[in-house]
Amino acid sequence: MSAIDDLMAQSNDRWASAARKAQGIADNGMGNALRTYFVLYLPIGVVVLITVGTLGGILAFGSGADQWPSNLWFGCFFAALGVMVGGLVYNAKKVAPAAELGRIDLLMSLENVERKRIRRQIYGRASIEPEHLAVTRGAAVQLRKGLATQLLLVPFFPLAFIPQAVPGHSPFWWFMAIAVVAQAVAVVFLVREFQQTGRFLAHTAGYTAGHTAG
Repeated sequence: MSAIDDLMAQSNDRWASAARKAQGIADNGMGNALRTYFVLYLPIGVVVLITVGTLGGILAFGSGADQWPSNLWFGCFFAALGVMVGGLVYNAKKVAPAAELGRIDLLMSLENVERKRIRRQIYGRASIEPEHLAVTRGAAVQLRKGLATQLLLVPFFPLAFIPQAVPGHSPFWWFMAIAVVAQAVAVVFLVREFQQTGRFLAHTAGYTAGHTAG
């Protein structure tokens, strides 16, 4: 067997292993679960938690006009902790059951260049390879789940840092302001990638059947 044949055999083995791991992996509604959280549960939770936390701050620091920054900070930080815990619980109870992920990261079977090819297809930067579509779709579901988990934890950061980014509240307010802006930019990319994985899965749902029939 030539060196090229040997490399091809190894590549085929890697893809076959990844294809086996991809069996059964599916997104069964992560987008809807995430939408419900951000449209319904998160806004209600933030209002309730900030109110409770601010009342706690009033009891702890007093209700004078000069105490409002401390009360607000206390309320926001209490809300930040609450939404972090709530996000983890919602992830376990609602988002995780909305996906069949398999037990192993299926991209572990592939080499780095092959992983990059798959990600480029998922994010629309390369044409789809029908022969490896099952693996690519499985990878998209696993990536989507990871992005969903990150998005559920994101609200912690603005709630924790925005009160500290108010000028005069902290000598390092400018650093916190930069951190808040950086977080906002990161959220934009997370949302964009989550939407891209969803579009890829929707676009390729009937891809194999359509191309076979053609």
